[in-house]
Amino acid sequence: MPRKQWFLSVVLFTGSLCFLVYSKHFFSSDSFTESAISLPGIKAPQQNVVLLADAEYYPVLKEHFRKAEKKILGTIYLFKTAAYRDNEPADLMRELIAAQQRGVSVELVLDISSEDANSDDANIRAATALSKAGVKVSFDSSHVSTHAKAFVIDDRYCFIGSHNLTHSAMASNKELSVFVDSTDMAQKVTEFISQIPTYPLEAAAGGKENKAEKLEQETTGAKRAER
Repeated sequence: MPRKQWFLSVVLFTGSLCFLVYSKHFFSSDSFTESAISLPGIKAPQQNVVLLADAEYYPVLKEHFRKAEKKILGTIYLFKTAAYRDNEPADLMRELIAAQQRGVSVELVLDISSEDANSDDANIRAATALSKAGVKVSFDSSHVSTHAKAFVIDDRYCFIGSHNLTHSAMASNKELSVFVDSTDMAQKVTEFISQIPTYPLEAAAGGKENKAEKLEQETTGAKRAER
């Protein structure tokens, strides 16, 4: 074999060998992740994300309410409890009250509307019961619809998605939310909720605070009748 041809064969063989050795690095998912991370404005995804579809949401949220140690912050468009047994929103309300009573700071922002009286009634009823137990509940402006559904627990665990705190959302609707374990995401969601202009029940609902007492009495009466 001529010397020139032999030299070319050695070069090609050496190049192929190097490619095989380093190709695992070049084409690994970590390599692609690092490339994506290097793009402007994109940070390393230091988080665990779980999709919670339909009825999967309720037990996971309940468990994190139950395990909360420092803080629960949330905003919900509709918080609708019912007096009948095994009502998921009522169960979550009990967990929020229990968290408040064991020293966890619990704060909620609910929507108040100038157009949807049924949603207002449900949210006022929930706010009244929670407030009596020491939970800090505030409302957005009646001129703005806060349609977000999100919770941040212990500045780390986030629930973001389409689920309202209603029986239909947790038992029969087609809903989709995500659970994110990320302090960075928790900070961003906290900032979002904190920037919502909020008002106490009296200011947000006007004369509806008297209606809240009436609704609470109706709820209590329904529970007694059920017994």
